[in-house]
Amino acid sequence: MSSQSSLSDRFKRPSQSIQTRSNHSMFNGHHATVDCPECHRIMVPRVITYYGQPTKSICPFCGATFARFPGGFQKLLSRFQSPRLTTAILNKLFIITLGFSFLWLISDHISVSGQLSLIAFFGVALFGAALLAEILFQGIEYLAVKFSHDSKHYWLLIVMLSITTMYLRDDMIGYIGVFFLILVLRGLIVGALQLLSPSP
Repeated sequence: MSSQSSLSDRFKRPSQSIQTRSNHSMFNGHHATVDCPECHRIMVPRVITYYGQPTKSICPFCGATFARFPGGFQKLLSRFQSPRLTTAILNKLFIITLGFSFLWLISDHISVSGQLSLIAFFGVALFGAALLAEILFQGIEYLAVKFSHDSKHYWLLIVMLSITTMYLRDDMIGYIGVFFLILVLRGLIVGALQLLSPSP
């Protein structure tokens, strides 16, 4: 009787240890299952692909979307306009504006055509306005992060104040239009700088 039990234990123990070791090595440091936010069941998300590209993951029980994967265009937009607060863009805009200012100052003292002075003037005006707009943008985003608010509410307040001002003061329409035009130009310039900069 004891020999049979020892023989059975001899064959059971290795299989149990191998199974435990394999499961431990497979899921060590990883969560094999997650909680569905809709049906609250423990599940393994199923990935939905479209022409070989993953688009989203769903719950196998209720079919609710668990996570969405950004496409190529969304990745380009996120690369074009990063919401991270950084002084790298400010430094680049300041250096570019300073370079055009220096070129504008020395353009009158060198024997070249007047087009160089005109290009330098427009460069100072364009990148200088973008620099001021970037300072405003970074300031609003910093306040939103500091007070744990959504920055969209700040921009919505600015838009509502601008609309109210244009309704009450007709002579301010041009200035407000130039203000938003500079913000749009700032977005284009900053996005181009981020596209040209190496990815982190």
